[in-house]
Amino acid sequence: MQDIAVIDLGSYLAGEPGALERTAAEIGEASRSLGFFFLRNHGIARSLIDRVFIEAERFHSLPLETKLASRIVDRIVGYLPLGGQTQRTSIHGKSVAPDRSASFYIRREYPADHPDRIERRPWVFDNRWPADLAGFRETTLEYFEAMSALALAMLPLQSRALGLPADFLGSHAAFQPATNNLRLLHYPPRDPDVSGQFGIGPHTDYGYGTFLAQEKIPGLEILDRDGSWIKAPALDGCLLFNNADMCRRWTNDHFRSAPHRVINTSGRTRYSIPFFFGTRLDVKLTCLPTCTSADDPPRYPPTSFGEYLSEVNRANYDLAPVRTDPVRTDAVRAAGATPDRSA
Repeated sequence: MQDIAVIDLGSYLAGEPGALERTAAEIGEASRSLGFFFLRNHGIARSLIDRVFIEAERFHSLPLETKLASRIVDRIVGYLPLGGQTQRTSIHGKSVAPDRSASFYIRREYPADHPDRIERRPWVFDNRWPADLAGFRETTLEYFEAMSALALAMLPLQSRALGLPADFLGSHAAFQPATNNLRLLHYPPRDPDVSGQFGIGPHTDYGYGTFLAQEKIPGLEILDRDGSWIKAPALDGCLLFNNADMCRRWTNDHFRSAPHRVINTSGRTRYSIPFFFGTRLDVKLTCLPTCTSADDPPRYPPTSFGEYLSEVNRANYDLAPVRTDPVRTDAVRAAGATPDRSA
């Protein structure tokens, strides 16, 4: 059974000589093996993370009728009630009962005069903020922007880990802009009378990568290459990162997108805060040049994030029908109606 690597970003973020190559080598090794690794000295203030956990608890502690006023309708923004998600398509163990978790999803805010909003780009969402929860919007958006910056700062490391120029991924059209999503997850204690129930059933994440902040209550488990489930600890001062499906496809399976699940057997309420980092919905990803050869041909056709999501949409979530919108293509409409997944 593998250990989960712990990678220190401090020297790289400080710009120390040689740190880019050293840290990239560690990320490459961890990405090719387990596909999960911890990030230490990542630059996100502990005080900010703590404030987001407080806001997550404040929201999920609201009366149900208040939360339902912000319920997801046709695009993944707002509140997904308890039992609104069930992993029905996983090959690593299907949920036999609705997953025991509730969520609140947040997307980037675009002002009314932003060109992408005016042009009705498919990555522009309208957040469904709860009423009368002072500070919730401000704190979560502050964290959203901090995590977006960290995600972009990781791209030179991943570029070098793949044998590419340091600016390759960061300058790629796939991240102009990235499609990001913050999820505030609430896991009540597991119901002992329901067998086969998960907080979130076995799955892989859809996007490019996921940064997870978790509290001290355990529950996340990662599938190792040998078929065993590794229980992930919550390390002080660390974020847990995992590659996701678009990264796996883009790298021709060189970087692993590892299946994972959540089982909350603690008897207490558990919260976690995954931040999903995704590629632009309409940019096709063609196998990276350093990830293919005559002996290792591309395993996947060029595919955009929106197209990939359309292949798996709505299988695992119970949502209202998608509204008709002639501006968006069918694939991108479907993408908007499909959540990212994590622990």
